Amino acid sequence: MDRQAPRRVSGALNERRIAQRTQVESLILLAMNLRTGIVAGIVGALGALVWLWPHLPASLLLGWAGATLAGMLASIYLVRASRHWAHDEASMARLEGCFAANTFYIGTVWGVLPLLDTHAFGGPAQVIVLMLLGVVALGGTGVLAPSRAVFLAFIVPTLAPILAVLALEPPAAMPHAAIAAGVFAAMLGVLHELFHHMLRSTLAQRLTSDTLAEEQRVILESTTEAIMLTRRDRLLKCNRRFADLVGEPVETVLGRPLWQWLADPNDWHRNAQRARAAMTEGLTFRTKVQLRRTNGELLWVEFNADAVDPARLERGVVWIGQELTSRLRSEATLHASEERYRRLITLTSDWYWEWDARLRFTHLSGPGLARAGLSPALYGHTLGAMSQIGGVSTESWAALQRQIERREPFRDFIWQLQQNGDDARWFSMSGNPTFDTEGRFAGYHGIGSEVTEQMKGSERFRQLAYHDTLTGLPNRRLLDDRLHLAIAQAARRELRLAVMVVDLDNFKIINDSAGHAVGDLVLVSVARRLQGAIRASDTVARLGGDEFVVILPDVEAESANLVAEKITTSLAAPVEAGERQYLLGGSVGLAIYPDDGTSARALLARADAAMYEAKRQGGGRHMAHGTLPHDPAPSRQPSTRTDALS
Repeated sequence: MDRQAPRRVSGALNERRIAQRTQVESLILLAMNLRTGIVAGIVGALGALVWLWPHLPASLLLGWAGATLAGMLASIYLVRASRHWAHDEASMARLEGCFAANTFYIGTVWGVLPLLDTHAFGGPAQVIVLMLLGVVALGGTGVLAPSRAVFLAFIVPTLAPILAVLALEPPAAMPHAAIAAGVFAAMLGVLHELFHHMLRSTLAQRLTSDTLAEEQRVILESTTEAIMLTRRDRLLKCNRRFADLVGEPVETVLGRPLWQWLADPNDWHRNAQRARAAMTEGLTFRTKVQLRRTNGELLWVEFNADAVDPARLERGVVWIGQELTSRLRSEATLHASEERYRRLITLTSDWYWEWDARLRFTHLSGPGLARAGLSPALYGHTLGAMSQIGGVSTESWAALQRQIERREPFRDFIWQLQQNGDDARWFSMSGNPTFDTEGRFAGYHGIGSEVTEQMKGSERFRQLAYHDTLTGLPNRRLLDDRLHLAIAQAARRELRLAVMVVDLDNFKIINDSAGHAVGDLVLVSVARRLQGAIRASDTVARLGGDEFVVILPDVEAESANLVAEKITTSLAAPVEAGERQYLLGGSVGLAIYPDDGTSARALLARADAAMYEAKRQGGGRHMAHGTLPHDPAPSRQPSTRTDALS
């Protein structure tokens, strides 16, 4: 079963909706442009009458002017009618067809201008007609930029007759006038295509941004937590949940100081210094306060506060609040029903667990243990000692540790079961602290369950699917997408790009001697160094183990070699991990598109071969593929290291 199919279908539907909305916006813009085009067309027609009156029969000119006026009146009617046109795909196609038919008629009227009197078409009249048609065609290129079909319906009948006349009876002074006019027509086509592409791209980007903003707004309004943004002590933004907590409409709470809703406003000033100190250090400030609603009701709320910029607190603070009443009620219910839950747990896919005061497993039960890789063999061991646990970032481990040190309940600690050959499975653990009869900490107990399906549908899963869980860098899948995109852009713009394979020289020694925990710290430090050595527009990704890949778009070979030298110099510096420093060094292989290959596979293979040549020469250096005497096929085995967090 293809587990990615629902996400691909959702993405395709979203792209189709944006494309449909882009078409609607394009036609609305076209209708707006046509208002200007109508005015310009009337002015142009009047100018043609004035300038050509001495040169052409009056009856022909007046008939031509009448036909032009009819086209303009039809345009006015169509522009007004388009306001009430339905915005579905079929209706928009019909509307574009109507616009195309109207502009085809107008273009035909302008196109017959040089055919009104072939005997008079010469000398001044010819020059005037050529200038008029050139100006009209150029104006139509800009006005009709939103639609390629409407532009073609206008420009072809406008310029085809004059091109035919110039080809059959070229002016004596310009025997190649038809060629010049043809070049002009081609330039108009290119110019319109440029305008059209830029316009559609801009509309699509704006609509995508609007869609994302609307999705974020829905998420914020749907969450059960109160979310606010304050600057100094004033409330700038909040979601509806906060307004519901204080019992007022959203419109009335904005701009007011946050301490107005505290049961004791002095709590704000008592906690201000402690909050500033925590957020200045980049930490989350947590506090429990009592709010007073508009109706006088008091309720306890727990707030977490993070600075937008820890170095500049004046830029604002984001607050996330959660009412404690429901949680306290849930905890009381859990405590009263613990034994009943233990009995019922055997009927579910979950499991029950207990830790002692030293956080060692003392009890495990439930039918879901085997699927999660748990068994009574873990008794006496801690969660961190389980080698099969993966997919947990250093920040998540640290957050869990802080909660445990404060003896707080923790919810939804999510980890991945590491098993070769199986699809990734995700599990969640939640726990509450336990205390003995004298109030001393006795350990934790809680439940666990599988959350694989929930993770596959969550934003967190998407992040983990495309980024390395240890370093946060793009993983192999995202690297493949970015490399193919960079190659396509380089091919279209006829630019070069560089691909580097970076491999640490002495990393295995660190892993074997100091352990994987220290190795993980070293890899995180190396990732930051690589990011510091490249531009913001470049990409550094982790393939696995101690191997990284760097993509440098729009760069020449000389500059790429300078970046490779910068990387090897950076990796040669000692890396601090724990209480020790380690000397690593790195070998870098470099390949240039299109000199060394035109596909992602070829470029990676060439860079990999160059990296191994650099290692063969002693490491701590970079090697460009173009300097190799031949193209060796790399024969190394893929890295087998996993990101074990223990």
